[in-house]
Amino acid sequence: MRRLAYLVGLLVGGVLLAGCSHADQQAFDAAIQRYELSSLPQLAMLDGPGGGVEQSRTDTPQMSECWAALGSELLVAQSGEGGAAPPLGVPGEGGGFVHWMKRRGPAYPGDFWRSFGRDAKEFAPMMWDDTLATAKNPLALVMLAGAGVTGIVLSGNRGNDQVADHFTRHGSQLNTFWDTVGDVGGNPGTHFGVAGAMYLTSLARGDTKTYEVSKTLFSALALNGLATMGLKVLARTESPNGDEFGWPSGHTSSTFCLATVMHEAYGPWVGVPLFILASYVGYERIDARNHDFADVISGALIGIAIGHAVSQNHEAKIFGMDVLPYTDPQRGAVGLMLTKRW
Repeated sequence: MRRLAYLVGLLVGGVLLAGCSHADQQAFDAAIQRYELSSLPQLAMLDGPGGGVEQSRTDTPQMSECWAALGSELLVAQSGEGGAAPPLGVPGEGGGFVHWMKRRGPAYPGDFWRSFGRDAKEFAPMMWDDTLATAKNPLALVMLAGAGVTGIVLSGNRGNDQVADHFTRHGSQLNTFWDTVGDVGGNPGTHFGVAGAMYLTSLARGDTKTYEVSKTLFSALALNGLATMGLKVLARTESPNGDEFGWPSGHTSSTFCLATVMHEAYGPWVGVPLFILASYVGYERIDARNHDFADVISGALIGIAIGHAVSQNHEAKIFGMDVLPYTDPQRGAVGLMLTKRW
């Protein structure tokens, strides 16, 4: 019966993802456009209702001219053949703002509450865009499928039972304090609190990097939470403590999602400690008999898959190419370059 529940959860989840990827062509086009335009405000700046282009600052005049020309070309391309470049800003009360797909940083720099209100309105469309990106990300799809297969395999070969027997014979290895560390550290509410603190602080200080990471984290955690709860309802497997919504582990998936987003944003110095925390949370869930082994492994795969896909979707790109720093020691030149993986 448990194997059937895992299989149903996997199949229905796959159908839902497939439906998301084809149900709304306009939303899919918007997701593609996001990749093409997410760095445009760094190349071109709004200058009045008609939209003017200024040179973006780099370390060499040649690079500035190159990036400004690229911004002009992209603006004209978006307007259609022979048309005038459309404005990036959308008029609002007291000024304009740049659409969330095209900007990096707050909608109204220096205006906390207006930027906060704009972000609140844009959160649902941003999540939908990230859902489509997850459904199109090959690595994420493989890991999500792996989460379902893991549930089936570990249940079918008595993997869950073997782990449960170990803890039955030897008892819990963690005391109350360390159980609390895992419970609180892995609680999705704690992770949303971290994202909220990052968002509010960065919005108040005008910290573009932290602001973008916090929005990425919010969207990834929300999408991960919805996916995890949806699978719980579909599978309805009983956990060792009697909870009828055991698979997959929400604490584990949320902590691994947090670790993945922070690792891709800040690198291993931040990511590795968080992955260690996520692994500990998974162990604590099993040790406290809140979850089976399959629940934790599947939760980890789900969290990494969604965290990776959303992080990739929020990276700055132009024409599908990554924007990276460039240095040439022989010529003494520095600037930016575009790269494309084939």
